[in-house]
Amino acid sequence: MKVAERIVMVAIVLAFIAGGVWLYAAVQYQHQQTVDAVARGEFQIPIATTTDEVVTETASSTDWRMLYPETIPMTIAGAPVLASVADSLPERIQGLSNTPYLPDNVVKLFAFGVNGTHSIWMKDMNYPLDILWVSEAGEIVHLEVNVSPDSFPTSYASPVPAWYVIEANAGFVATHGVAVGSQVLVPLANE
Repeated sequence: MKVAERIVMVAIVLAFIAGGVWLYAAVQYQHQQTVDAVARGEFQIPIATTTDEVVTETASSTDWRMLYPETIPMTIAGAPVLASVADSLPERIQGLSNTPYLPDNVVKLFAFGVNGTHSIWMKDMNYPLDILWVSEAGEIVHLEVNVSPDSFPTSYASPVPAWYVIEANAGFVATHGVAVGSQVLVPLANE
């Protein structure tokens, strides 16, 4: 190779490196702009609507979507709710810990994918919960109501194997007449 060819090749490589650095800096700048806009309260997460929306929303009720951005519609004993799904181990461990509140129309659905007693505790919780254990067929098999955050480190488990666990605000069970044997309708992953 001649010296001129080597110089051209080095220049091309340096141009690619400079382009990559510029692209990285531009993406980081845009990300920081978005973070700053969120901190100032000037950024809104778009709320996707579907034709069979379960819950009607008002302008003031959209703030909870920052905490629970991805929800699915489901029913518990005939009551329509939106479920924030925890279907991975880290999500199930985190659960609702360190969340400031849970809207009345939102629940946390723990999808274990296997029958078991599935212990739940109130580590780092800020509000009381009703906890429901649900079979794979969608039948509620056990309930714990008004479980206080102060009960940590006590853990709660179902004496009957369950496929899912649902956490709802304390009082949900009483308000909606939920009982052992009530049905839960969870949409399938492929629907």
